[in-house]
Formats: sequence, C-alpha cells, structure tokens
Amino acid sequence: MAERNPAADKKAAAERKAAADKKAAAERKAAADKKAAAERKAAADKKAAERKAAADKKAAAERKAAADKKAAAERKAAADKKAAAERKAAADKKAAAERKAAADKKAAAERKAAADKKAAAERKAAADKKAAERKAAADKKAAAERKAAADKKAAERKAAADKKAAAERKAAADKKAAERKAAADKKAAAERTAAADKKAAAERKAAADKKAAAERKAAADKKAAERKAAADKKAAERKAAADKKAAAERTAAADKKAAAERKAAADKKAAAERTAAADKKAAAERKAAADKKAAAERKTALNQVLATSKLKTVSEKKRDQRNEFLKISIYVDTGKVLGLVTLGVVASTILMTALAFFVS
Repeated sequence: MAERNPAADKKAAAERKAAADKKAAAERKAAADKKAAAERKAAADKKAAERKAAADKKAAAERKAAADKKAAAERKAAADKKAAAERKAAADKKAAAERKAAADKKAAAERKAAADKKAAAERKAAADKKAAERKAAADKKAAAERKAAADKKAAERKAAADKKAAAERKAAADKKAAERKAAADKKAAAERTAAADKKAAAERKAAADKKAAAERKAAADKKAAERKAAADKKAAERKAAADKKAAAERTAAADKKAAAERKAAADKKAAAERTAAADKKAAAERKAAADKKAAAERKTALNQVLATSKLKTVSEKKRDQRNEFLKISIYVDTGKVLGLVTLGVVASTILMTALAFFVS
C-alpha cells in the first residue's frame, strides 16, 4: 500500500477548497449579474412606460386645446350671426318706420322712396348672394382641410376614426343646412326682386316728371354706392375671419402631426432599448450557463482525479495534479475568451441598433 503524504493531502484539500470557493464566487456573480440585468430591464420598461404616458398626456392636452379653440370659434361665429340678424331686424324695423312716414307724403315722395327701396333691395340681394358664395367657399375649404387632418389621424389611431366619422357627418349636415339656407335666401331674394321690379314698373309707368325721376335716380345711386361699400367692407371682414380660422386649424393639425411623429419616435427608441436589454440579458444568461457548465466539468474532473489518486504513487499524484491545474487553467482561459466574445457580440448589436435608429 502506498504511503500517504500529509503535505500532498493538505495541498489537495486546499486546492479543493479554492476550487469550491471559486465556483461559489462564480455562481454568486452570475446571480448578481442576472439580478442586475432584471433590474435594468425593469427600470427601462418603467422609463418607457413613463415616456409613453407623458406623450399620451401631452397629446390629450393638445386635442383638448384644439377642441376648446374650435368651440370658441363656433361660439364667436354664432354670436356674429346673431348680431347680424339683430342688426338686420333693426334695419328692417327702421325701414318700416321710414315707409310709414313716407306714406303720409305726396305721390312723388312715395315714388322716390319706392325707387330707393328697390335699389337698396337689389344691392342688398347682390351683396348677400356674393357674401353667401364667399362664405360657402370658405366653409368648403375649411371642411376639406379638417377632413384631410381627420383622415391622417384616422390612419394613425383607430380611436380617431370614430371622431373623424362624426366630424364628417357633422360637416355634411352643416354643409347641407348651409346649402338649404342659401337656396332659401336666394329664393326669397328673387321673390323680393320680382316684387320690387313689378312695383317699380308700375311706378315708372305712372311717373310724369322725367327731370324729377332723374334727380331721384342720381340720389339713389349715391346712396346705393355707399351701401355697397359698407356691404363689401363687411364681406371682406367675414372673409378675413374665415381665413384666420382656417389658418388656425391648419396650425393645430400640423402641431398634432408633429406630436404624433414625436410619440412614434419615442416608441421606436423604447422598443430598440428593450431589444438591446433583452439581447444583453440573453448574452449574460448564456455566459452564466457556460460558466456553470465549465465549473461542473472541472468539478467532475477533480472528483475523478481524487478517486484515482488513492491508487497512485506520490509522483503520479503530483503529475496528475499538474495536469489538472493545466486543465483548470485552460477551462478558466476558455471561459474568459467566451465572455469577451459574448460581450463583443452584445456591444456590436447595441451599436448597430443605435446606428439604425439614428439613421432612420
């Protein structure tokens, strides 16, 4: 039986203890790396969720601001329409009073008042028709721009499709109502014009004084020119208001589009970060698995050496120990090389992802 060497046994025990400590340290490091990767992934997911929530909140605020602005514009338009109706009612009332006062005058004064009324009605009808046409054109252009913005928004989010459909139905209803109103106004104006023409023909037939009629016509033309200038000025103001409203809507649509593009970029960046984190986690797990497998192989080899060392001489034990140390060194170096290669792959993946994101 071979003689036991206490020094060799002590050295072997120390080596086994060192190998066990190294294995435990490697396992702790792998667990710590896995935990750190999980924490980083959770932090990245939380940050992406916060960015998305902030972007959604900003988009909702922008939508609310646009809706408030549109509602204010509609209220202002309704107020302007009501004021115009009141002014028209006051003018009609004043004209009725004037007609009643003129009824007490002579026949010549009645003819002059009738001529003035006819000219005013004709100019008013022409001005109303022209203003209605300009308003219809402005409404049509604004409706087309709102429809285009709604179509683009519908392509980005499904929820906006319902809003777009409601807006289109409302625009169609408004347009149809405007067309009906324009047709009614046109019909009423035609009827007023026909009645005025009929009355003017009767008055012209009854007129006897050509010079007085010429003077009345000159005065009526002057007054009509003044009314026409006032009507043109009012129509120009309405057109400027419509253009301002359309420009505000286009600006709101452009701001909404920019917000959507910023949100898409943020989502794309968050997705790239999650992909990079997942790749890094997978690489860390592969490295931990490789280290664990190498440690298990080293442990198996060491156990085999210990089992066979009992039947060998002192010189054979020393030679086997040197071989085992060489194998362990080779395993350790191989693990380091694999770790470096894995880190290089992960770093190149992250770099390529970042470059692709910036290029896009």
